[in-house]
Parts: sequence; structure tokens; C-alpha cells
Amino acid sequence: MVRSVARWLPVLLVAAQVVVGALAWQSRSWILLAFGELALVVGGTGLYGVVRYLDLRERYRRERETARQVAERRRLADEVHDLVGHELSVIGMRAALLQLRTTGDEAVLAGQVRSDAERAVTMLHETVATLQRTPWGDPDEADVGAVIDRFRRAGAQVRLVGDPDVLTGASAATRVTGHRVVREALTNSARHAPGEAVTVVVGRAGDTVTLEVRTHSRGMQAPAADRDEGRSGGLESLRRRVEAIGGTWQVATLADGHRVVARLPARATLESPDRAPEVSRVHAGTRRPFAALVGPLVLPAALVLLGGAGYWSWASHDATVEPVDAVALRVGMRAADAAPYLPDREAPVRLARAPAPEPGWVCRQYTDGNVPLAMATLEVCTDGVAVVRVTDLREEPLL
Repeated sequence: MVRSVARWLPVLLVAAQVVVGALAWQSRSWILLAFGELALVVGGTGLYGVVRYLDLRERYRRERETARQVAERRRLADEVHDLVGHELSVIGMRAALLQLRTTGDEAVLAGQVRSDAERAVTMLHETVATLQRTPWGDPDEADVGAVIDRFRRAGAQVRLVGDPDVLTGASAATRVTGHRVVREALTNSARHAPGEAVTVVVGRAGDTVTLEVRTHSRGMQAPAADRDEGRSGGLESLRRRVEAIGGTWQVATLADGHRVVARLPARATLESPDRAPEVSRVHAGTRRPFAALVGPLVLPAALVLLGGAGYWSWASHDATVEPVDAVALRVGMRAADAAPYLPDREAPVRLARAPAPEPGWVCRQYTDGNVPLAMATLEVCTDGVAVVRVTDLREEPLL
């Protein structure tokens, strides 16, 4: 509907222009033409503003809906990555341990299960690698100790240093992020160094919570997120999340293994879900419909008003006859007596057709300060001695 109106808007303006021109020509009234043109400008600008506003409002609504859908899809993809990827990594770790403890066909089968699990994790990472992350909710199981116990039950050698309860008094954002840091780091250790010892250090100094996960394995390769930032996996996702709440993130491959360190503010807050990064970018890049009209409509209108006010001030200055002075002007009064009632200059806009002056007369036209043209409304003729004619131009035909 909006696009169809916009398509026909030039045709409507041209048709209105023809009608105004025809009426002005028929009535021989240039003032009608002037005001008709002014009405067309104002009306056309207003109609354009309405059409433009409706179009921007519809576009704004579509982009907000698109941003909401994208944020929701990415949130779901993130949950799939964190939850399903974690489970697959645990399965792969158990298969690796089984492969180390068995021989023959059982070892071969366990190796195949491990390969399948690792391939599934890789495919999962590739599926969500290009998606930017959105905030989590606060899961009930955001417990670092519970995560470590689960990996221990799966056969991992995990040693805990420090008290995981230091996260209990932290904000929901810190608890959620700390829980995910430990879980993702242990998952990567299970994938890249199954069966190797892992140390988890949890500590708090003032308002900073420190989480360190160290995998003790010589010659261990760094996770994919560390080797190739373009193919972001779980650790790259965690880096963005840690930095999003004001924390710092460090991943390093050392001579005796791999280390992940996250330092989190104890009172951090998560971004509200309805203010996801995608929606924030829409707000930043797409102004609200009314605000978007300020530039193309309000600014030109302000310039027109200022220009009109400036013109009127110039046209009426020293050319305006006050009503009480106009009444005092009479035919037959001395020209010297009439001079104090008359301005110093004539009105610049003189559209009325005044009667032709007699030979020897001097006729001057003045305005009453009418808006917006300050058009001449009074003509005073003298013969050098007395006032010979005073004409109210408002009663005369226009040019």
C-alpha cells in the first residue's frame, strides 16, 4: 500500500499543479497561483512525510522482527553447541579410556566410537562456528563442583584446587560464565587429551573471580579455536562471553600442557535477552521512523520558515503603513503634512492593478505588513503640493 502511494505521488503532484495553474490562468490571479504553489509545496511535503513515515515504520518493524528471529536462532544454536557438544565430548572421552584399557576387537570398536564422537563434535562446531553468541539464562545446575564430579565419574583425572563455593555469592552472570568456562575447558581437554590429568583452580580476590583449567599433557595440540580464530569453537564463544561481562580471557599452550584462565568481575550483569547484540545493531543502524523524518522534513521546513521570516522582515521594514496612519491620509491634505504618515520606502511586492496616474502625479505603494508577502495594499499619489489620490489596493484586481 505504501509503495503504491509513493509510486503515484509524482503523478498526483503534477495533476494538482495543472489544476492550480488552470484556475490561476482563468481568474487572471497571480496571487492565487502563488498561494496555490505554496499549498502544493506544503501539501506535497506533508504527503511525502506521511508516506515516508509509513514506509520507515514498516521497514523498522521488519528489521526488528528479523533481528529477534536471528537472536533466537543463535541462542538456540549456542545451547545446542554447549549442551550437545559437551555430551559428545564425554562420550568420546569414555571411548578413549575404553580403547586404552582393552585390546583386540573391543579396542578397535572403542576407537571407532571415539572417532565418530569427535567427527560429530567437529560437524557441530562447523554448524555454529559463524554464529555470534547471545546471552544465556541462569541454569539451575550452574555449579562448578557438579561439573567436575561428572567428569570424574566419566573417568577423567580432574583435581580441584580452591573452593568452588566462592561463586555462590557472585552475580548470576558470573556464576553462569564460570560454569560454562569450566565445562567447556574440560570438554576441550577430553577431546584433545583424553585420559590426561587436569587441574581446575578456583579463587577469588576482592571483586575478581579467577578460574584456571590446566591440562597436563606434553605435546598437546591447542584446540581449534586457539589455532584458527576464523573457525570459532566453544573456547572462542567463551572468550566473547567473558569479555562481554567485563572479564579477561587467556588461552595458552605451554610446554607441559594447555591452560585456560578467565578472570571475572564478581558483580557482573548479563545483557538482557531482548537487547541482544543483533537488536542493538538494528537500533544503532536504523533510527525510529519518526526520528528518521527529522532530517528530510523538519530541517527543510525550518529552513523555509526561517527564509520566509527573513523575507517578510525585509519586505515590510520601512514600507509599512500602520492602520491609524492610513486613516489619517486624506485627499487634499498638504504633501508635507502627509509625509510623517508615510514610510521611507515602497513595498517591493506590488501585484494589484492600480488606476493609471494623471500626468505630473507621483504615486507610491506601501504595505500593511501582511504575511507572508508583505504585498502593497495602499497607494498614495501627490502632485508635488497635495495628496491627490489614496487608493486601497486590496479592492483592486490583481495582475
